[in-house]
Amino acid sequence: MPFMPGKVNFFSSLCCQSRNVNSSQMKLYHSRSCWFILACWVALGGLSCQSQQPQPLFRLLKPSATGVDFINEVRDSPELNILNYLYFYNGGGVAVGDLNADGLPDLYFTANSSSNRLYLNRGGLTFEEVTSQAGVGGQPGWTTGSCMADVNGDGWLDIYVCQVGGGFLGLQGHNQLYINLGVEQPGGVPRFEERAADFGLDFSGFGTQAAFFDYDLDGDLDAYLLNHSVHDNDTYQDTSIRRRVHPTAGDRLLRNEGHTFVDVSRQAGIYSSAVGYGLGIAIADVNQDGWPDIYVGNDFHENDYLYLNQGDGSFRESLERMIGHTSRFSMGVDIADINNDGLPEVLSLDMKPEREDILKTAQGPDPYNIFRFKLSYGYSYQYPHNALQLNRGVGYFSEIAQLAGIDATDWSWAALLADFDNDGLKDAFITNGIFRRPNDMDYIKFTSEPEVVRSLNEGITEENLSFIEKMPQVPIPNYLYHNQGHLRFQNRAAEWGMQQAGFSNGAAYSDLDLDGDLDLVVNNLNEPAFIYENRSRQLHKGAFVEIRLHGRAPNTQGVGTCILARHQGQTFRQEAFPVRGFQSGVDPLIHLGLGALSQLDSLYIIWPGGQYELRTQVPVNSLLDVQQEDATGQWDFESNQPQKRKFEDLSDQLGLDYVHRENAFIDFDREALMPYLLSTQGPALATADVKGDGLEDVFAGGAAGSAGEIWLQLPDGRFRKAQQAALESDAAFEDVDAAFLDADADGDADLYVASGGNEVSRASPLILDRLYLNDGLGNLRRNAAALPPVNTNSACVRVADVDADGDPDLFVGGRSLAGYYGLAPRSFLLLNDGKGHFEDATASFAPELQQPGMLTDARWVDIDADGDSDLVVAGEWMPLTFFQNLEGKALKPLEVSVVDARDGAAVHTSGLWTCLWADDIDQDGDMDLFAGNLGWNSQLRASQQAPMSLYLKDFDQNGSIDPIISYFKNGQNFPLATKDEMTKQIVPLRKKYQRYTDFAEQRVEDIFGQQLLQSAEVKYAHTLSTLWLEKRDTTYLAHELPVEAQFAPVMAMLAGDFDEDGRRELLLVGNFYGTTPAISRFDASIGVHLSWQPEGVEVIPPARSGFVVPGESRKINVISTNNGRLILVGRNNDHIRIFRPLK
Repeated sequence: MPFMPGKVNFFSSLCCQSRNVNSSQMKLYHSRSCWFILACWVALGGLSCQSQQPQPLFRLLKPSATGVDFINEVRDSPELNILNYLYFYNGGGVAVGDLNADGLPDLYFTANSSSNRLYLNRGGLTFEEVTSQAGVGGQPGWTTGSCMADVNGDGWLDIYVCQVGGGFLGLQGHNQLYINLGVEQPGGVPRFEERAADFGLDFSGFGTQAAFFDYDLDGDLDAYLLNHSVHDNDTYQDTSIRRRVHPTAGDRLLRNEGHTFVDVSRQAGIYSSAVGYGLGIAIADVNQDGWPDIYVGNDFHENDYLYLNQGDGSFRESLERMIGHTSRFSMGVDIADINNDGLPEVLSLDMKPEREDILKTAQGPDPYNIFRFKLSYGYSYQYPHNALQLNRGVGYFSEIAQLAGIDATDWSWAALLADFDNDGLKDAFITNGIFRRPNDMDYIKFTSEPEVVRSLNEGITEENLSFIEKMPQVPIPNYLYHNQGHLRFQNRAAEWGMQQAGFSNGAAYSDLDLDGDLDLVVNNLNEPAFIYENRSRQLHKGAFVEIRLHGRAPNTQGVGTCILARHQGQTFRQEAFPVRGFQSGVDPLIHLGLGALSQLDSLYIIWPGGQYELRTQVPVNSLLDVQQEDATGQWDFESNQPQKRKFEDLSDQLGLDYVHRENAFIDFDREALMPYLLSTQGPALATADVKGDGLEDVFAGGAAGSAGEIWLQLPDGRFRKAQQAALESDAAFEDVDAAFLDADADGDADLYVASGGNEVSRASPLILDRLYLNDGLGNLRRNAAALPPVNTNSACVRVADVDADGDPDLFVGGRSLAGYYGLAPRSFLLLNDGKGHFEDATASFAPELQQPGMLTDARWVDIDADGDSDLVVAGEWMPLTFFQNLEGKALKPLEVSVVDARDGAAVHTSGLWTCLWADDIDQDGDMDLFAGNLGWNSQLRASQQAPMSLYLKDFDQNGSIDPIISYFKNGQNFPLATKDEMTKQIVPLRKKYQRYTDFAEQRVEDIFGQQLLQSAEVKYAHTLSTLWLEKRDTTYLAHELPVEAQFAPVMAMLAGDFDEDGRRELLLVGNFYGTTPAISRFDASIGVHLSWQPEGVEVIPPARSGFVVPGESRKINVISTNNGRLILVGRNNDHIRIFRPLK
């Protein structure tokens, strides 16, 4: 019978009435009234009422159906357990590949303490267990990871297995190499011979995994041995320990010499030390130069390693040069292109729980002093959440896991980036689960009790082994994130059929049934392995191309080959490096999901060494067999880099050698519940013709203890530092903002410097702002009498003739009250008498401006188009606030309508605002506004419906304000602070919350009570988005700027037509490092370049823009020079960056 959708729907509607019937009633109804209909229904495929619901993408197959009954069973014993071996619950891996050359991928599972298992694929998702016949059960000991590779180059995949040995806890195991001897008949059972010692691959130590790849491009496969370590006195040292080789810990690079492998780690620049806690490894050509690079994920305090292949047999460890921060307890790793720009990203996993109850009971980030201590020892910035490193193509990565929504997946192991629904974008599958949780804080407290410590110090016995059972056991479902595009992911594990909770470790993907989609295989702890059938093809999810590589011997599998598929501007990229995830290897078969494409314009197969084959007009839904012998072209890796950029970096060429040096002051020592420092706001940056020679000069402010500096422009466009005694005598002040103005109407540029730093109180003279008068020759002297006492931690100073009397007036925005986070400080409106003396006119002229909030920026702009200067102010925990100038007589609050540009809904503009800019960006004749915000790349989340809150009250009545920050999760209002942080600030809560479990799911109202909260001052943040506020008559349309503008707090902006093409552009700079360890430092921005085009806002990639600004940017200015217009970027604790626009 032909398929007739209309008939099925008709029959289903008859049999599935909207009435409520139970199963027996339904059977009776069918048996009499619907007998014929039911027969037709069955004939049409057995559809039921449930069939009208969306079918899951994956189906978990039963062991009885697949024949895969593998279980990695682990039991603690007095000799080996989680207390004496911290990796006891890490589990095993799975390797996938066609071992018997029948075209079907086979499965090899590792078991920690029992026999490994080999299952041959017999088609139809059924497998035959052949371990004994094949001879690959493994040797006794503790086994970890495994991979497949044609090690001896004979065309048959071999199996490599890693073990823990070296005598640790009596374990004497070593890594094993099972050489494939082939089959006696087609499709038969392959036979293997263990020959690790013959090949020099029998390493005995803390083996985790191995990866075979051709690092020196000599045609054969070399080996990288990933090893872990255990804690001892040697591992708690500074990073100089990396240079010391440890006999059983630390990684090894082994070069293939034909019939044996030789350790070349030291000469190749590979660390092999006691702090090599290697748990994850992935290989890829990270910098697109044709040479395979290595990313290693290290556990605990050691940095991850990013080894860039130098092409001469050596590697350069480059992580800190290219990556701002990483995960802290790095485990599984994968590298793949997630946004189809042709650049590979890095995903490394950590242990951050998503569930609030686990998050608040788990051991959290280091205290700030410990965090800083590790930095002082040379370790890099690490934070306990997953890290997604977005490749920017210019030698930098941006870590965006929190923005992407994949930062918290609990105790995670395997990271696999692949297109599971064939929509053209790579998704993320993440396994997780720890059989028992040794980082539970209540358990740690239990094991710290004297009698428990005494018992364990005497040795682990059958009796005190029961202590382990007190560890919580919480099975967690794995995560499957669907790539939504625009760098955002959504967990669809339950919807896609992966709701099973458990303890999963190694995993691999493979098209097991060769139907065009990727199935998943998962090695679980103490429960059967998962085999998930992917049903994308049955559900018509999208097109695909699969590619089987036939390389030239000895690299017969084409390891290291890069596939580039292109179609109408889209790029799909995949590299043939099977080892990825955790202790596992995926199928060597290349899989590309292609969405709705019907063909590919071009398909490049770029083999190791650069030989390539080009195929055009490639049909989709096909399996291609490609031969290296057909590669006749030579790929030019350099030609893929943009040749012309829009900005030229002149930072090192003009002699402007100013370096801002931040002083050491830790706000958290005084205010434990602050989310980030307020003492690192500099440098100030301002430009004007100081000397009166027609050339613009630069003022760069210093932090406390460093004098601000004047840099004079020379006729050739270079700069030299000028001696300024007045500035040097005021070095104790912290300069956070500055402005040049002719304060005393004598025709030269005077200098106003705003003081801040959040370090001293309002009573200190070091908090006072300063005015320096110019003598006409460029010499500055401070005039203390010209100003009233502007005694606030200033944020900004803005100049305008607000009272229309012909002289410049000043608005000084207050940033904070030192020691009282959240309270609004004084701000000042200073009116000029025309002779350079200023009066504090705030109370009379603009009383609402006296304490408008914790300001970060302000802009004078003619909001109402009446020709005078109105004021917009922005700050933390406050809305964008507007003040209308009433004909130069007063500034009054102005209600301004801000609506969402997408749907016209009213927008609550309270946020954590960082900066403002005004420009007619769309060139329609009125001034638009831009408001920089915290951005989306943070654990801090806020929305119009679920804002963040800041409660201000002396909750424990000790005379100090307690700032309690909260956020919504699943509709509940939870405190940001942990139990330890909260009880440190509010000591009486220690009695109420003695156990972490008691605090874990406490809402703010549970902790303090509604009555107490109602008496607190409450501030909100409804949005964290950086916005373009498009002026439309009396309304502003709020547009979220593109996602790249949301990577980090935007600290400064500048608009202009920099390339002189008639279109306005916007430059944004930012980042902020002074966060608590619980809030990862904001370092993902390397500058953003936007262009307003007729079709919308264009993001100009860094490689094409050339405007690349890593670091903590604070200010951006334009200056006219004899070298043309230049863009100056002032950076905290760093050099000034200088850019010249190119036409």
